[in-house]
Amino acid sequence: MTGPRGRRGGALLLALLLAACAPAAPAPPKNPAHPTIVSLNPCLDAILVEIAPPDQVLALSHYSRDPSSSSIPAETAARYGVTGGTAEEVIAARPDLVLASIFLPQPTRRALEQAGLTVETFGSPTSIAESADQVRKVAALAGRAGEGEALARRIAAPAPPPGPPLDALLWQPGEIVAGEQTLVAALLREAGFSSDAARRG
Repeated sequence: MTGPRGRRGGALLLALLLAACAPAAPAPPKNPAHPTIVSLNPCLDAILVEIAPPDQVLALSHYSRDPSSSSIPAETAARYGVTGGTAEEVIAARPDLVLASIFLPQPTRRALEQAGLTVETFGSPTSIAESADQVRKVAALAGRAGEGEALARRIAAPAPPPGPPLDALLWQPGEIVAGEQTLVAALLREAGFSSDAARRG
């Protein structure tokens, strides 16, 4: 058909084909106050399960389903979805926010951001104060500042145990002994232990 109706039909078909080729615009947050989240790090998983419900956290890292690497109880992890951490899986979930370690591979981060996803990365805290501060930052991003503040206070204000410290040697998987400038060493001191590793040099 070459009349006006045929030309209008052809123009409509062309417009539909071009629209199909255009990159998809990022979807607006489902609930701007409580953005949906995918976590790619087991330490961030442990914060999220304390402050946010499963319907807000679309997926935790696969580490939280592995008893050898999880920081949370198995029954808690089972209430949340998980992802293997590939860019394809995360993009398919279409979260408003992706939380990851600062060691997230750059190609993965670039793919997530090119898909319109917001990515926030975190390092490993080396003190109780830094850990509490990280909790507050994650909670603020999740729109759960109140829950985050409650958790941060629980972390930052442990009651000092009575009596002299107990000598202890913490042995971790992979034949690792934690140094004194680490979060686990700080937690041991707060709990009333002294490091036998430090004494031995």
